[in-house]
Amino acid sequence: MWREAYADNMPADFLEGLDPVKAAERWRLRFEMDEPDGVVVVATGRDGEIVGLASAGPTRDGDSLTDWELYSINVLAAHHGSGVADQLITAAVADRPATLWVVRDNPRADAFYRRHGFSVEGATKIHEGSGATEIRMIRNMAGAAN
Repeated sequence: MWREAYADNMPADFLEGLDPVKAAERWRLRFEMDEPDGVVVVATGRDGEIVGLASAGPTRDGDSLTDWELYSINVLAAHHGSGVADQLITAAVADRPATLWVVRDNPRADAFYRRHGFSVEGATKIHEGSGATEIRMIRNMAGAAN
């Protein structure tokens, strides 16, 4: 899913180097033990194929203005626009105040998160491994549109 989601936003050599077996193992660990207070949500297609994943939990940032963070949300390109991502974010975050990190200059993701009430908060960081710049977005009030 990462290769599809970030094809236009991260270096091709980084994406090509991603190991799907290691990624599956990381998700397995998230399911089993990673964050006991967090959530992992899986969306499946009609044939049972995983078409989307989301994870969220207590914020990992010491300077965050919220207690909850959307860690990740990814949907296969074939399911973009189907409502799967909307269902995933609702299940993972609901209408609570939350933050998330998104790769800068990603108009599709930016529009999606804004539609769900998030706005750019101002903090930035460099994504380990890819070197891509990420920006933090925040939704301060339950259900508030920014």
